[in-house]
Amino acid sequence: MKYLFSLVIFIISSSFIYSQGKCELLLKDGELTGTCKKSYFTYFKIPLNVDKLDRNTLFNQLPLRGNVITSNDLNLDVRFEITDRAGFSQVLFKTSSWGWYTMDSLIINGNKVTFTIDHDPDVPITESDFKIIRKTKELLSTKDSWHKNDDRDCEDDIQNNRYSLFCALKSASIKIEGEYNHRNAIMQKIRHTIVKMYPNKKWKHRLLDFNNMAETDFKVLMDLLNRVEREVISELK
Repeated sequence: MKYLFSLVIFIISSSFIYSQGKCELLLKDGELTGTCKKSYFTYFKIPLNVDKLDRNTLFNQLPLRGNVITSNDLNLDVRFEITDRAGFSQVLFKTSSWGWYTMDSLIINGNKVTFTIDHDPDVPITESDFKIIRKTKELLSTKDSWHKNDDRDCEDDIQNNRYSLFCALKSASIKIEGEYNHRNAIMQKIRHTIVKMYPNKKWKHRLLDFNNMAETDFKVLMDLLNRVEREVISELK
């Protein structure tokens, strides 16, 4: 458990170390392999049962499983899928339960694939994000329903019906979308809004740190959620 927690903190803090990883993969002998620069993910290995590659061929192979190697030499089993969340089809990959990452600016030229990885992306808002923020506010409807001392273990939050910001967002996301996405649009918007509100703070885990810091009382928490909800409504219009 201690190892897993350290891995999670490393991945999260890596968002601030890396900006956009630049990757180049080549198709050879039925495998798409290659490396990335300025990225937490340094090596990709994706099995493909094709000899030639274009966008349709690649997308038709998904979903599938592959591997990535990280900058601290972890070999992770990864799921590659297609998402239309941004309004057009994109390839994304999931590392365990801790996050989705999108292959941005995907270009296929012959058997070479290039893309960038945004480690802290702005994800386009959809109607489901509006439902998630509304559900989050419902879970945090009173001061007594707020768990001030977040430890990112949400089982006791659910049992006690007292949620930290992170656990309320996680629970709301699962209720609305059927699964937890660590970097869904609403969670990313809240993370980025926290940074805008406190630009001089140093964060290890923005949701946890904001929830637990001395300056955050219930009014401050609600001000954050109301501000984000207004932005979501504006963007959907």
